[in-house]
Amino acid sequence: MRLSMSSIFITLIMVTLMGLLLSAILHQKKRFIFFRADLLIVLGLIILIRLLFPLEFPFTFSIYIRELMNPIQALFNFEIINGLSVFTLFCGIWGMGSLISLFIYLQKIRTSKKILENIIPIAKKSTVSALVSKKSLPDHPVWITSQISTPMVFGYKEVILLPDSEFNEDELEVILSHELQHVKTHDIYIKQFMNILMILYWWFLPIYWLNRNINLALEIRADTKATKGMSEEDILNYAYTLVSIEDRIHFSKTDRSLAVSSHFLIRENASVLSYRINYLLHSSFKKKTNVIFLVLIILLPFLSNSIIFEADFGLPDAQFDYVTVEDLQNGYILHQKDGTYTLVMGETRAEIENPFTLDFQHLPIVEE
Repeated sequence: MRLSMSSIFITLIMVTLMGLLLSAILHQKKRFIFFRADLLIVLGLIILIRLLFPLEFPFTFSIYIRELMNPIQALFNFEIINGLSVFTLFCGIWGMGSLISLFIYLQKIRTSKKILENIIPIAKKSTVSALVSKKSLPDHPVWITSQISTPMVFGYKEVILLPDSEFNEDELEVILSHELQHVKTHDIYIKQFMNILMILYWWFLPIYWLNRNINLALEIRADTKATKGMSEEDILNYAYTLVSIEDRIHFSKTDRSLAVSSHFLIRENASVLSYRINYLLHSSFKKKTNVIFLVLIILLPFLSNSIIFEADFGLPDAQFDYVTVEDLQNGYILHQKDGTYTLVMGETRAEIENPFTLDFQHLPIVEE
């Protein structure tokens, strides 16, 4: 496995294409009703894992595209000053930005923990069974507090937080059914995985659009599982309750501070609720995903790593003789006593000015 500029480039292309596929399914109302909600999550996780491993594998096939990759490779190889290439500078900025993003994220976590510490002593401790009479719902801790204005699942303990509002039992049943699905599927871990990737790829703008789509997929899955086995009338009541609760919610600063490690019942984007309601109202969607699409999803991890785009600058300069693969693998750079550098590959020797460019980064430097 190898990390290179080309492997990062093809990863971003593949992730963007797969993200567009996920978006097309989610946002085209006549399309997403034909796919199981769980499959949307699988596609989202494949995209996230692809981002986590932007590597070139032994089975990866190189496609040489001079018109596209040569200018990109030349740009990243360009030395701004002696020993500092554009690629090195880019990696430095990338790393520094990730550290800053991590610091900001840890500060948000710290803030949310302080808020929770203030909530714990004054929150009314209850359980699902104490709040609703529906026996099919699993029991789970529920904290009721006036500190928040929207229902949520908070933290790795996955405690359900409810605002101290006047919800009737039917509304509580809908709220708790939905939030229990987030608990059951441990969506908090997917959310944190996504947060980590946004820290790593802070400069890649599609990552934020992808985050919104995956959150929407999580909400749709929770709605689907919460309404499983319901009659058409019950599903309509569930959808109506979502709308009525949304009208009464006004997000506070505390809600947004806790959002870093929680799942909201209703997200602040009204269009998200619209997609969720549309999905619920099409309760006759197929129980099985199209076989061709299913096979494509299964093959995506392999297909997305099967090719890589490479630059092609033709044959090496005339000063070099032909060398074998073994010579290349065993090649090294000789740092001579007079301060000069010599490239050694088998019987071939050539003086080089700078051994620290990307072209020679894989070769060891041996002192004379």
